[in-house]
Amino acid sequence: MKKIDRYILKQFLGTFAFSLIMILLISVVFDVSEKIDDFYRRKAPLKKIIFDYYINFIIHYGLLFSALFTFIAVIISTSKFAKNTEVIAILNSGWSLKRLLQPYLIGATLIASISFYLNNWVLPVTNETRLDFEQEYIRNKKNERFKNIHRQIRPGHFIFMESYNTKKQKGFRFSYEIFKESHLISKFKSDFITWDPQKKSWLAENYSFRELNQYGENIDKGAKIKKDFGFDPYELIYEKSSTNLMILPELKDFIEKERNRGADNVHYYLLDLYQRYMTPFTTFILTLIGFSLAIHKKRDGTGLNLVYGFILTTLFILFQKISITFTTNSDLNPFIAILLPNIVFGIFAYYLFQRAER
Repeated sequence: MKKIDRYILKQFLGTFAFSLIMILLISVVFDVSEKIDDFYRRKAPLKKIIFDYYINFIIHYGLLFSALFTFIAVIISTSKFAKNTEVIAILNSGWSLKRLLQPYLIGATLIASISFYLNNWVLPVTNETRLDFEQEYIRNKKNERFKNIHRQIRPGHFIFMESYNTKKQKGFRFSYEIFKESHLISKFKSDFITWDPQKKSWLAENYSFRELNQYGENIDKGAKIKKDFGFDPYELIYEKSSTNLMILPELKDFIEKERNRGADNVHYYLLDLYQRYMTPFTTFILTLIGFSLAIHKKRDGTGLNLVYGFILTTLFILFQKISITFTTNSDLNPFIAILLPNIVFGIFAYYLFQRAER
């Protein structure tokens, strides 16, 4: 790496760090002013406010906006070079635009790699701590009772529970039905069902079991019985937002488990998985767009470049949201939904770069 590469990289990363830190500090100030009454009313300890909430708040929003601020940093630093005619001097020395782009790509690779690791192995852990703090000191207490639970735990196996208490790990009016080719072959019912965390099994009370076969039906009733139904309380009350609390290997395992069960909402989880993989590519696309917009000196300077940039990023984000909406409301493949905006804007980024080279 030559001296000029180090200079460009230093300016780019310095601008990225400064702009991201400033916006995060402003966000923290606004958030404190909005939530200070909640902290005081709920008597939240200062140590928890700082380390459980705001440190993790900064990590969450820093990673959320890392690609956007990479784009902003590219525009600001490149516009500055163009304004000071440094770009002309570099190009006159024999460098091409492709060569000038290299330190930006190195910086984007560094940012994308760190963001990918943090997003998939650190952020889920910090999210859990932050959300637990919010539940305890900002929002209402965490819901301990779930009603009318209905889930397919694997193909043809359905469970229903009128209510379930997470604190007591106890359910009311439970039924487990097994179907084969749309025909009911067995049904287990109990008035109460309680999870035993040590034995990893359920205790059913006041139960009845009915099994249909070619000879008729078998019926069994009793006061208590311990059974392993093949699911645990976590799976029973699973919520969509919980994927944000899973590291990458856990998310993959969860999706595979849901597929094996025949769950009909796997595409929601696939969207999250593919989004995690595609974020680094988004960083490179925005880097190329920002570089191509700002590399030539303009009369209106950095301001006009930023305006163009914000319009393009708004369109990019809007395109992503529309693709995701199509997936949730139709049969559009989740991978295509995440990939399509990146392909379209990747082609557009390449067009802008080719135009800048002329």
